Amino acid sequence: SMAAGDRLLLLLLLCDGVGRAEAGWRWEPKGAGAVAEKGNKFDAIDCKKCMTQVMRLLVPANRGCAAGNGTVVPSSTNSRVPTAYCDTLLPKKRQCTAFSFGIDNVWDMDKALVKIGCRVVSFDPFCCGSAHRIGENHEFVPLGLATYDGLATSDAAHGNTTFPVMSLRSLMSSFETPKLDVLRMKVSSPLEWKGLKNLINVGIIQEIRQLSLNLHLRDADMWDEYKTILTSLKGAGFFPYYVSKQPDAQYLDIQEGTTSLHSRYEVSYGNTY
Repeated sequence: SMAAGDRLLLLLLLCDGVGRAEAGWRWEPKGAGAVAEKGNKFDAIDCKKCMTQVMRLLVPANRGCAAGNGTVVPSSTNSRVPTAYCDTLLPKKRQCTAFSFGIDNVWDMDKALVKIGCRVVSFDPFCCGSAHRIGENHEFVPLGLATYDGLATSDAAHGNTTFPVMSLRSLMSSFETPKLDVLRMKVSSPLEWKGLKNLINVGIIQEIRQLSLNLHLRDADMWDEYKTILTSLKGAGFFPYYVSKQPDAQYLDIQEGTTSLHSRYEVSYGNTY
Protein backbone atom coordinates (compact mmCIF):
# COMPACT_ATOMS: atom_id res chain seq x y z
CA SER A 1 0.00 0.00 0.00
CA MET A 2 1.09 3.56 -0.66
CA ALA A 3 2.91 5.17 2.27
CA ALA A 4 1.20 8.17 3.80
CA GLY A 5 4.14 10.42 2.87
CA ASP A 6 3.83 9.38 -0.77
CA ARG A 7 0.09 10.00 -0.62
CA LEU A 8 0.70 13.48 0.72
CA LEU A 9 3.19 14.21 -2.07
CA LEU A 10 0.82 12.89 -4.72
CA LEU A 11 -2.08 14.95 -3.36
CA LEU A 12 0.03 18.09 -3.41
CA LEU A 13 0.98 17.35 -7.03
CA LEU A 14 -2.73 16.97 -7.80
CA CYS A 15 -3.35 20.23 -6.03
CA ASP A 16 -0.83 22.01 -8.25
CA GLY A 17 -2.45 20.51 -11.33
CA VAL A 18 0.60 18.42 -12.26
CA GLY A 19 -1.37 15.22 -12.66
CA ARG A 20 -4.53 13.34 -11.76
CA ALA A 21 -4.35 9.83 -10.35
CA GLU A 22 -7.67 8.02 -10.34
CA ALA A 23 -6.64 4.56 -9.12
CA GLY A 24 -7.14 4.02 -5.40
CA TRP A 25 -8.48 7.53 -4.86
CA ARG A 26 -11.89 8.48 -3.75
CA TRP A 27 -13.75 11.54 -4.89
CA GLU A 28 -16.67 12.80 -2.87
CA PRO A 29 -19.02 15.16 -4.69
CA LYS A 30 -20.25 18.38 -3.15
CA GLY A 31 -22.87 17.89 -0.45
CA ALA A 32 -22.14 14.19 0.01
CA GLY A 33 -22.75 13.13 3.57
CA ALA A 34 -25.20 15.94 4.26
CA VAL A 35 -28.13 14.91 6.41
CA ALA A 36 -31.41 14.71 4.49
CA GLU A 37 -33.76 17.58 5.22
CA LYS A 38 -36.49 16.90 7.72
CA GLY A 39 -39.80 18.44 6.90
CA ASN A 40 -42.54 17.64 9.39
CA LYS A 41 -43.54 19.60 12.49
CA PHE A 42 -42.63 16.75 14.89
CA ASP A 43 -39.01 17.00 13.73
CA ALA A 44 -39.18 20.73 14.32
CA ILE A 45 -40.26 20.08 17.94
CA ASP A 46 -37.49 17.49 18.36
CA CYS A 47 -35.11 20.02 16.93
CA LYS A 48 -35.96 22.61 19.59
CA LYS A 49 -35.06 19.99 22.19
CA CYS A 50 -31.81 19.26 20.33
CA MET A 51 -30.99 22.97 20.31
CA THR A 52 -31.39 23.18 24.10
CA GLN A 53 -29.15 20.12 24.52
CA VAL A 54 -26.49 21.63 22.24
CA MET A 55 -26.60 24.83 24.33
CA ARG A 56 -26.04 22.81 27.54
CA LEU A 57 -23.17 20.88 25.90
CA LEU A 58 -21.43 24.20 25.16
CA VAL A 59 -21.29 25.41 28.77
CA PRO A 60 -17.61 25.63 29.82
CA ALA A 61 -16.30 23.81 32.90
CA ASN A 62 -12.89 23.79 34.61
CA ARG A 63 -12.81 20.01 34.27
CA GLY A 64 -11.55 20.40 30.66
CA CYS A 65 -8.40 22.23 31.75
CA ALA A 66 -6.76 22.23 35.18
CA ALA A 67 -5.74 25.85 34.54
CA GLY A 68 -9.37 26.99 34.37
CA ASN A 69 -10.16 28.61 31.04
CA GLY A 70 -6.63 28.10 29.72
CA THR A 71 -4.32 30.55 27.98
CA VAL A 72 -6.31 33.02 25.89
CA VAL A 73 -4.79 34.01 22.53
CA PRO A 74 -5.80 37.56 21.49
CA SER A 75 -7.52 37.92 18.12
CA SER A 76 -5.87 39.94 15.34
CA THR A 77 -9.25 40.71 13.73
CA ASN A 78 -12.52 42.26 14.94
CA SER A 79 -14.47 39.52 13.16
CA ARG A 80 -13.17 36.79 15.53
CA VAL A 81 -13.09 36.35 19.28
CA PRO A 82 -9.85 35.18 20.96
CA THR A 83 -8.93 31.48 20.93
CA ALA A 84 -7.51 29.49 23.86
CA TYR A 85 -5.27 26.52 24.59
CA CYS A 86 -4.68 24.59 27.82
CA ASP A 87 -1.08 24.90 28.98
CA THR A 88 -1.40 22.08 31.54
CA LEU A 89 -2.33 19.59 28.77
CA LEU A 90 0.85 20.30 26.77
CA PRO A 91 3.75 17.81 27.14
CA LYS A 92 6.58 18.74 29.49
CA LYS A 93 9.27 16.32 28.27
CA ARG A 94 8.96 16.55 24.48
CA GLN A 95 8.04 19.09 21.80
CA CYS A 96 4.30 19.58 21.41
CA THR A 97 2.71 19.07 17.97
CA ALA A 98 -0.34 20.90 16.61
CA PHE A 99 -2.36 20.57 13.39
CA SER A 100 -4.57 23.48 12.38
CA PHE A 101 -7.25 23.14 9.66
CA GLY A 102 -9.15 25.93 7.90
CA ILE A 103 -6.84 28.92 8.51
CA ASP A 104 -8.83 31.40 6.41
CA ASN A 105 -5.89 33.83 6.77
CA VAL A 106 -6.25 34.06 10.58
CA TRP A 107 -3.03 32.70 12.13
CA ASP A 108 -3.47 33.70 15.80
CA MET A 109 -3.58 30.23 17.40
CA ASP A 110 -0.98 28.76 15.03
CA LYS A 111 1.54 31.54 15.73
CA ALA A 112 0.88 31.44 19.49
CA LEU A 113 1.67 27.71 19.58
CA VAL A 114 4.84 28.17 17.49
CA LYS A 115 5.89 30.91 19.92
CA ILE A 116 5.73 28.54 22.92
CA GLY A 117 7.86 25.97 21.04
CA CYS A 118 5.28 23.68 19.39
CA ARG A 119 5.72 22.20 15.95
CA VAL A 120 2.70 23.45 13.96
CA VAL A 121 1.35 22.33 10.58
CA SER A 122 -1.32 24.67 9.17
CA PHE A 123 -3.70 23.34 6.50
CA ASP A 124 -6.06 25.19 4.14
CA PRO A 125 -6.81 24.30 0.51
CA PHE A 126 -8.31 27.75 -0.20
CA CYS A 127 -5.74 30.22 1.03
CA CYS A 128 -2.10 30.99 1.43
CA GLY A 129 -0.49 29.46 -1.67
CA SER A 130 1.33 26.17 -2.20
CA ALA A 131 3.07 24.05 0.44
CA HIS A 132 5.83 26.02 2.14
CA ARG A 133 7.75 26.50 5.36
CA ILE A 134 6.52 29.58 7.19
CA GLY A 135 9.31 29.58 9.77
CA GLU A 136 11.07 27.38 12.28
CA ASN A 137 8.63 24.67 13.47
CA HIS A 138 5.84 26.00 11.21
CA GLU A 139 4.74 24.49 7.88
CA PHE A 140 1.80 25.23 5.58
CA VAL A 141 0.07 22.57 3.44
CA PRO A 142 -2.86 23.34 1.05
CA LEU A 143 -4.99 20.34 2.03
CA GLY A 144 -8.40 19.76 3.55
CA LEU A 145 -9.37 17.25 6.24
CA ALA A 146 -11.75 14.42 5.32
CA THR A 147 -12.64 10.84 6.26
CA TYR A 148 -10.62 9.53 3.27
CA ASP A 149 -7.58 10.37 1.10
CA GLY A 150 -8.44 11.81 -2.31
CA LEU A 151 -10.36 14.69 -3.82
CA ALA A 152 -13.41 16.66 -2.70
CA THR A 153 -15.46 19.45 -4.28
CA SER A 154 -15.84 22.73 -2.43
CA ASP A 155 -19.06 24.65 -1.86
CA ALA A 156 -20.16 27.63 -3.96
CA ALA A 157 -18.41 30.05 -1.58
CA HIS A 158 -15.10 28.54 -2.75
CA GLY A 159 -16.07 28.34 -6.42
CA ASN A 160 -17.06 24.64 -6.55
CA THR A 161 -13.41 23.74 -7.07
CA THR A 162 -11.83 20.32 -6.63
CA PHE A 163 -9.26 20.14 -3.85
CA PRO A 164 -7.11 17.43 -2.20
CA VAL A 165 -8.07 15.95 1.18
CA MET A 166 -6.56 13.43 3.57
CA SER A 167 -7.71 11.70 6.73
CA LEU A 168 -6.19 12.71 10.04
CA ARG A 169 -4.65 9.26 10.47
CA SER A 170 -2.84 9.54 7.11
CA LEU A 171 -1.60 13.03 7.94
CA MET A 172 -0.36 12.00 11.38
CA SER A 173 1.48 9.13 9.70
CA SER A 174 2.95 11.46 7.01
CA PHE A 175 4.28 13.85 9.64
CA GLU A 176 5.36 10.96 11.92
CA THR A 177 3.12 12.20 14.73
CA PRO A 178 1.70 9.37 16.89
CA LYS A 179 -0.10 11.86 19.15
CA LEU A 180 -1.47 15.37 18.55
CA ASP A 181 -1.25 17.77 21.46
CA VAL A 182 -3.55 20.35 19.82
CA LEU A 183 -5.98 19.93 16.94
CA ARG A 184 -7.58 23.11 15.62
CA MET A 185 -10.47 22.79 13.17
CA LYS A 186 -13.12 24.85 11.48
CA VAL A 187 -16.37 22.87 11.86
CA SER A 188 -19.07 24.52 9.78
CA SER A 189 -20.25 22.58 6.70
CA PRO A 190 -21.95 19.15 6.94
CA LEU A 191 -18.70 17.66 5.54
CA GLU A 192 -16.66 19.26 8.36
CA TRP A 193 -19.13 18.06 11.02
CA LYS A 194 -18.93 14.60 9.44
CA GLY A 195 -15.14 14.84 9.76
CA LEU A 196 -15.36 15.58 13.49
CA LYS A 197 -17.84 12.72 13.94
CA ASN A 198 -15.46 10.37 12.13
CA LEU A 199 -12.55 11.28 14.46
CA ILE A 200 -14.73 10.20 17.40
CA ASN A 201 -16.13 7.07 15.73
CA VAL A 202 -12.78 5.65 14.58
CA GLY A 203 -11.22 6.36 17.99
CA ILE A 204 -8.39 8.60 16.76
CA ILE A 205 -9.85 11.33 18.99
CA GLN A 206 -8.05 9.56 21.88
CA GLU A 207 -4.69 10.40 20.24
CA ILE A 208 -5.57 14.10 20.68
CA ARG A 209 -4.98 15.96 23.96
CA GLN A 210 -7.01 19.08 23.24
CA LEU A 211 -9.29 20.55 20.57
CA SER A 212 -9.72 24.14 19.44
CA LEU A 213 -12.89 24.45 17.33
CA ASN A 214 -14.25 27.30 15.24
CA LEU A 215 -17.86 26.05 15.42
CA HIS A 216 -20.71 27.11 13.17
CA LEU A 217 -24.22 25.78 13.83
CA ARG A 218 -25.63 26.88 10.50
CA ASP A 219 -27.98 24.20 9.13
CA ALA A 220 -31.60 23.92 10.33
CA ASP A 221 -31.73 20.21 9.46
CA MET A 222 -28.52 19.33 11.35
CA TRP A 223 -29.52 19.94 14.98
CA ASP A 224 -30.02 16.27 15.79
CA GLU A 225 -26.58 15.62 14.30
CA TYR A 226 -24.97 18.53 16.18
CA LYS A 227 -26.40 17.16 19.44
CA THR A 228 -25.24 13.60 18.62
CA ILE A 229 -21.69 14.66 17.71
CA LEU A 230 -21.20 16.99 20.72
CA THR A 231 -22.65 14.30 23.04
CA SER A 232 -20.21 11.75 21.55
CA LEU A 233 -17.35 14.19 22.10
CA LYS A 234 -18.29 14.41 25.78
CA GLY A 235 -18.54 10.61 25.89
CA ALA A 236 -14.97 10.46 24.54
CA GLY A 237 -13.81 12.49 27.56
CA PHE A 238 -13.68 15.96 26.00
CA PHE A 239 -14.99 18.85 28.09
CA PRO A 240 -15.15 22.51 26.98
CA TYR A 241 -13.14 24.86 29.17
CA TYR A 242 -13.36 27.95 26.93
CA VAL A 243 -16.50 28.99 25.00
CA SER A 244 -16.96 32.40 23.39
CA LYS A 245 -19.56 33.46 20.83
CA GLN A 246 -18.26 35.09 17.64
CA PRO A 247 -19.03 38.79 17.00
CA ASP A 248 -21.26 37.91 14.02
CA ALA A 249 -23.12 35.08 15.80
CA GLN A 250 -26.91 35.05 15.60
CA TYR A 251 -28.99 34.58 18.75
CA LEU A 252 -31.08 31.43 18.15
CA ASP A 253 -33.98 32.14 20.54
CA ILE A 254 -32.97 29.46 23.06
CA GLN A 255 -32.27 30.51 26.63
CA GLU A 256 -32.01 28.95 30.11
CA GLY A 257 -31.21 31.41 32.88
CA THR A 258 -28.14 33.35 31.77
CA THR A 259 -27.18 30.71 29.17
CA SER A 260 -28.27 31.33 25.57
CA LEU A 261 -27.62 29.66 22.21
CA HIS A 262 -25.89 31.35 19.27
CA SER A 263 -24.87 30.24 15.77
CA ARG A 264 -21.07 30.65 15.96
CA TYR A 265 -18.57 29.92 18.71
CA GLU A 266 -14.93 29.53 19.49
CA VAL A 267 -14.68 26.44 21.73
CA SER A 268 -11.65 24.77 23.36
CA TYR A 269 -11.88 21.23 24.78
CA GLY A 270 -9.55 19.24 27.00
CA ASN A 271 -9.29 15.44 26.86
CA THR A 272 -9.87 14.29 30.45
CA TYR A 273 -9.12 10.60 29.76
